Amino acid sequence: MQKLSFILWSFVSVSIALFLFLLGSVSGKSVLRAVEINPGGGFKHIAYELHKQGLIRSPYAFMIYGIFSGSAHQLKPGNYLLNAGSSTPEILQVIVSGPVIDTEVTVIEGATLKDIDFLLAKAGVLPEGAISSFLFKDISSKYKFMQGVESLEGFLFPDTYHFFLNSETTEVIKKFLDNFENKTKGLFKDQSSLRERIIVASLLEKEAPVFKDRQIISGIFYKRLSLGMPLQVDSTITYAKCSGAFLTCDDPKVYRRDLDFNSKYNTYLYKQLPPGPIGNPGLEAIKAALDPVKSNYLYYLSDPKTKKTIFSETLEEHNENRAKYLGS
Repeated sequence: MQKLSFILWSFVSVSIALFLFLLGSVSGKSVLRAVEINPGGGFKHIAYELHKQGLIRSPYAFMIYGIFSGSAHQLKPGNYLLNAGSSTPEILQVIVSGPVIDTEVTVIEGATLKDIDFLLAKAGVLPEGAISSFLFKDISSKYKFMQGVESLEGFLFPDTYHFFLNSETTEVIKKFLDNFENKTKGLFKDQSSLRERIIVASLLEKEAPVFKDRQIISGIFYKRLSLGMPLQVDSTITYAKCSGAFLTCDDPKVYRRDLDFNSKYNTYLYKQLPPGPIGNPGLEAIKAALDPVKSNYLYYLSDPKTKKTIFSETLEEHNENRAKYLGS
């Protein structure tokens, strides 16, 4: 009986020691990692994510401690900067207390890479120029849709994001690209035409606000390309003359003299798509680029008063509409 008690006591002692070990820190020194806790993510999911990130030794020990300490149902969603040098109880306490160092940044549809760079720097997320100068090839292998792409332009999905102040550039870009991947999942049946469709979508984002009009304009673009006609999209000139920055451009308006602006992005001079996207399109623009509507139209313009798109079949009709709506 005494021997059985000794064995039982030894087992309990070893189990307690093991549990305490599993609650200890993963690293003996400070190692900070960015972690996002999503609303409704679930306690078990959080435990496994923290283990995957190398922040806790055991998801099971995390869950057991969380349940018995009463912390399991008090975890708050948000962005955290957690330390692998902290113990499981310390990490739990941080997540129970809630995020304190994140900021919200809204990226509108059509914002360019340089526009986003400006917004993130203004919000204190990254130093100015961090996104524009980032060598994304270092992480492009993680994203199938980025294979063969030479720039992040077009793939920084417009949305409202929460970021850490003074974030790591790689983590910020991953958040954008993960969002693009999730929002466009299943849309691109042919990966080889993805880049072309994103370029078209970036043009549509600037050309019309209504989805059905965008589909018709998408059809016009593809028809013009097949006929060897220039697309004649004003916003491509703005992108070129403003060096890819719409938000901070002193004079984004396109004048007659700008129609001869020497750039491959000038779709008045060159009878093809520009060499890359002129911004980051939203989901509706992408869908319109993927689902163009055939029509008899070859021309269009936007009524500056109503923003309604006016379509024309012939150049003569288009010139009449220009005189009527634009006074030129």
